Amino acid sequence: MPALSRRELLLFMGAGSAAALTGCSADTPPRPVSVVPPGWMRGEERWIGTACGQCPAACGVRVRVREGRALKLEGDPAHPISQGGLGPKGQSGLQVLYHPDRIRSPLERDGERGAGRWKPISWQAAIDGIAARLRSLREAGEAQGLVVIDGEERGILRELWERFLAAYGSPNHVEHAHALDGGRRLAMAHMHGRAELPAFAWERTRYVLGIGAGLFESYCQTIHLMRVSSDKRRGVHGPRVKFVQASSRFSVTEAKADEWVPLAPGTHGALALGIAHVLVRDGLYDEDFVREHTFGFEDWTDAQGGAHRGYRDLVLSDYAPERVAELSEVPVETIERVARELGSNPPAIVLFGEEASTASNGAGTAMAIHALNALLGNLERPGGALVQRRVPLAPWPDLAPDETARAGFARPRIDGAGSPACALGTSCPDSVPAAILERTPYAVGALVFSRANPLLASPNAALWERALARVPLVVSTSSLPDETTLWADYVLPEPSYLERWEVVEPSPSTGRPLLAQRRPAVLPLHDTLHAGDVILRLARAIGSPLAEALPWTDFRAASLERLSGLAAASPVPDPEQLERDGWWIDEDQGFEQWDLAFATPSGRFEFYSQAIAARLDGLFPEPAAREAYLRSRGVAARGDELCLPHWEAPVLAGDPREYPHLLVPYHGIEHASGGSRHVPLLRELPTVGRVAWRERVELHPAHARELGVRDGDEVTARTPAGLRTMAVRVVAGTRPGTVGLPLGGGAWPPRADDPRRGGVAGLLVPLVDPLVGTPAVLGTRVLIEKVEVA
Repeated sequence: MPALSRRELLLFMGAGSAAALTGCSADTPPRPVSVVPPGWMRGEERWIGTACGQCPAACGVRVRVREGRALKLEGDPAHPISQGGLGPKGQSGLQVLYHPDRIRSPLERDGERGAGRWKPISWQAAIDGIAARLRSLREAGEAQGLVVIDGEERGILRELWERFLAAYGSPNHVEHAHALDGGRRLAMAHMHGRAELPAFAWERTRYVLGIGAGLFESYCQTIHLMRVSSDKRRGVHGPRVKFVQASSRFSVTEAKADEWVPLAPGTHGALALGIAHVLVRDGLYDEDFVREHTFGFEDWTDAQGGAHRGYRDLVLSDYAPERVAELSEVPVETIERVARELGSNPPAIVLFGEEASTASNGAGTAMAIHALNALLGNLERPGGALVQRRVPLAPWPDLAPDETARAGFARPRIDGAGSPACALGTSCPDSVPAAILERTPYAVGALVFSRANPLLASPNAALWERALARVPLVVSTSSLPDETTLWADYVLPEPSYLERWEVVEPSPSTGRPLLAQRRPAVLPLHDTLHAGDVILRLARAIGSPLAEALPWTDFRAASLERLSGLAAASPVPDPEQLERDGWWIDEDQGFEQWDLAFATPSGRFEFYSQAIAARLDGLFPEPAAREAYLRSRGVAARGDELCLPHWEAPVLAGDPREYPHLLVPYHGIEHASGGSRHVPLLRELPTVGRVAWRERVELHPAHARELGVRDGDEVTARTPAGLRTMAVRVVAGTRPGTVGLPLGGGAWPPRADDPRRGGVAGLLVPLVDPLVGTPAVLGTRVLIEKVEVA
């Protein structure tokens, strides 16, 4: 029999035979199928409950395990969000667990940086080697030079990194997980005072307007939303919920909507403001809610007697439907009708998603869309949007940083967050490589990547490579070889989510407090270690004061200390249920909790964000300095408009005469944490078509006919950032004048000598939202040309 190719091997594993291919360490052969692991009897079968780790939703799953080997994943019917459902990302979990390319032990670089050559070492040697270099950095008074790029969205692991850095003396906890939803989080931070994605109480909703929200693709609660959609729209007696989706690309979400409103890319915020104009003009908004629970709707005067513009005047004066129609290419009559439907069918929800908030105008767009929920009086109300309720965990013990920690922690952040470089942002990962190369505001001595791979996700991959070559110590916790790991000095592989114990707080969903329990379904296949245990071992190895600040023996002990707060919760969790499924509240989460919902200076929802005003006043007390700054950043808004929901034209890179089409990047239903390029089940979903194993662009049929290409043909995609040969997929839902670009794919495995490494994000010009620093993946123009076959 001929040797199997890598692709054939991966497919073979997907058929269920992967258990025969697992190993215990870098030096041991795979365990034969005939060997039953300790704790199991021959023929024994169990169903083990855990939480999915393929996206931040953390849906409950049940794992069918036979003789210690996981064979099947199914949704957990007891889970309050997924209720037994499990999407393709979750179904692909076994292919991640049994992936033949998993890193089997800690590795140390054995060659030039970036060459991808390694030697296996023990965990003790890895921890001691890293700790010695971190200790030296701290003793030299350069603790601020430690940077952690963190891909964990929320939860105990993220908090442990924060505590480690605070005790060590570095302010540089850079959140990579928020790169593409930063605009939405900042809208919540500026208008609610809560930097958290909104949750939604769907039970009584009568009308849903999605503006650039890929609910049934890349949304973190896709399974939950599919169930909600079915429950409210199929077999319903009486008026059914209407779902309208406004977007620039026809996808699965648009196909499931009652109505698709196509609009020009990057004009989502303008559409929202045009709808607001109609609601205010025609008195279709909730006047009582706006009067009692919002700030900045009307013109107002501050304590010093300064006059300020309100939201009412902004939308009525600047966003008439006729102007918005010209900007968005949505007909006036559609804007008027959707606004009237929205205002006449309470309670209604307006959703904003990745597509809407990832242009250079993303934060203002997200504010413009979310303001509609306040205008409709549908915040903290049944059937509306609300702030996610948190699980009542016990607080961490008080931290007493020493002088070194206090001095380092007080230094400016390396990513510029809170400085003019990132004036309104809280985390700006794409600014890190330039700061490393320029050594501003100081040199970076150590860089740790925890569940993050910016060299795949960032348009700045080449800049990242140059920067990493300059950092003395680079560490990655990836369990698979990836583009960032190629540049690491040490690789500390984590177990897969099916092999590890951890407590996670899922992404916001219904608003009810929810804690997911992830427990091992199988024994570890390789010599791996949870990132939380890495943190605690490093703290002990570095010594005082970190050892005292993080005294727990392991990650589980630290987590259990936080979980002790549940003893005061209502209801008090049953220990067996907590261990099996997690903890949540089944009844209504409680509405109209205004103190929880609005942590703003006014204690209300702020149409006019006083937080933005205060930040700008602090950075630029002189008007001339602010004006010069705004000009340098290409910001068109001025004065009070900067603090209000507003829209300005997105930055587009490339001369349209040379690059006639606009790239529209997106994360499809196949995109999981870490991308999809290494998982056969995701690469070969029907939505991907016949070009599953190649990088692809999506062309409108007329564009394809013009070029003379069909599905599977090759084209070159040329942008101001680069050139790539890709396969064609002809998709009728592609908007004329645009080219669809699914993100997260690419060649596998990544190799140091492969010019394609870095993924298709390398075609994107590195653009950002100029005031908040979040990446703007929408904004690159492209030229598509047919590859002529010789």
